[in-house]
Amino acid sequence: MALIKTSRGAIRYRSILNNWDRHNNIDSRGAHVFREFWNKAGFSEYTNDSFKVPFNEADPINTPRELKITAQTRQALGDAIAYFQNKGIALDASLGELQYVLDAGKNNQHIAMHGGYGSEGIFNVAQGAGVNEAGNYIINNGPTYMQSVTFDSKGPVVEALLAYSQAGDTTRPYHRDQTRRYSDKEWIRLPFSKSEISEQAVGEVIKLRE
Repeated sequence: MALIKTSRGAIRYRSILNNWDRHNNIDSRGAHVFREFWNKAGFSEYTNDSFKVPFNEADPINTPRELKITAQTRQALGDAIAYFQNKGIALDASLGELQYVLDAGKNNQHIAMHGGYGSEGIFNVAQGAGVNEAGNYIINNGPTYMQSVTFDSKGPVVEALLAYSQAGDTTRPYHRDQTRRYSDKEWIRLPFSKSEISEQAVGEVIKLRE
């Protein structure tokens, strides 16, 4: 256990970041502390001189690495810890407790959301206006349509998700249905053959003619 000096005094820091799984999944604990540390330290995805080993295009997986520990980084970490402690938020809270999408069709029910900001080095981008007064992250921007295609002996095997779902009307059952599936990482197998399309069709069939 170490004492980190911040503008608010000495704070006892338990190794939350050491136990963080280095992911931004819903059950990842400590990701929010890293996020605010990174923001307060003023780093970005273009930062290079803050690392002892700078980015090397011949070794993109392992570089950059070994963050330089300075008065600025110590201050940023201490301030990030103090920020959440002052709001009564556990440093080892899961990301899904703090980061979510609101379902207006169900009284603003929270849909826990994984992902993070590109500046954190996250490929799965999910962002909003930033941390709010309560210390939460309300997501309103990120991936839209995602699709994967493979092939088997019968032809294409396609899975997809529309992260925003299909209906802006909050009274419709499709308002946040795929958002919830996206939260659960539950892909939808898309129909390909005529019989599959017919079985899964919703609503009336409209035929277009020239």
